[in-house]
Amino acid sequence: MTLTLECAGMSLPDARDQIRRYCSLAWSGGEPETWAYEYFDSVPTGPGDLVGPPDLLASAALHPGFGRSEMTWFNHGGAESCEEWLSGLPRDVDLADADEGTIARLLELPRISEGIGLSALSKVTHHKRPRLIPLFDRAAVDRYRKVTGVRGEAAWSPLVGAMRADLAMDRNRRFLADVRGELARELTGPVPSDLRQMDIAIWMSR
Repeated sequence: MTLTLECAGMSLPDARDQIRRYCSLAWSGGEPETWAYEYFDSVPTGPGDLVGPPDLLASAALHPGFGRSEMTWFNHGGAESCEEWLSGLPRDVDLADADEGTIARLLELPRISEGIGLSALSKVTHHKRPRLIPLFDRAAVDRYRKVTGVRGEAAWSPLVGAMRADLAMDRNRRFLADVRGELARELTGPVPSDLRQMDIAIWMSR
């Protein structure tokens, strides 16, 4: 049986191909391509929980509107707010396996997003916790809208829950583990987390 990825009740039959494509690997549609893997996923974060230049510059590769106002926000207290919030989140836990206390902490992210917006903030904080914090963008919100029933930043809480449930599905765990092993053999850089793999598949299939 061919393994596939299921998101929001729908199969993404080309997920493996799209993940490989995003990671600049050969895929069924042609030669390797350049996407943001090298400029976001491959960029190491700094030590500790304080958001720094590597996180901001990497996030700018994913968020077209990331500019002066966002950098000003982080430079005037935003980085410290993120550090305090991140300090309550484990580094070595996947979203699929997060306990209720961790999920409750994740759902607090919009509380500190005033002045920057949840989309940009989720990208920066995901860079610090790539196994745990979803990237909040239109592709994910639209994909899960039939499950969450909402759009905009109000979708954050139900989106986290729906993605957690999908990542915990046995068939998805097996698919993502299989792709993870494949990427580990071929990539010279870091292997995207299961959460990030799913995000890539959703974004590339939009």
